[in-house]
Amino acid sequence: MSRLHHGDMEARRKADMSVFLEVLIAMAAISLVGLFLRRLLRPGAPAEPIDDPFALVPATRKGGPKGRAAAVAIEEPDDDGPTDFFPPRRV
Repeated sequence: MSRLHHGDMEARRKADMSVFLEVLIAMAAISLVGLFLRRLLRPGAPAEPIDDPFALVPATRKGGPKGRAAAVAIEEPDDDGPTDFFPPRRV
């Protein structure tokens, strides 16, 4: 008798899992259809033409060089300029 009872529980578990999977598949299908409809009904480009065609295009951001390559060069002093700004010391 315990074998028959075990078989009934096994069949009930399979039926419960089957119902669960059917509900899960139905919910996934409904959410995918909703996503498709939202994308389909989303407003696209504006109805009026824009004066500047690149107004809605984001600018690209380019990272500059890093480290020593990013060092700024300073202007070298002229050779013909006065050199007595710092006269030599006398001890």
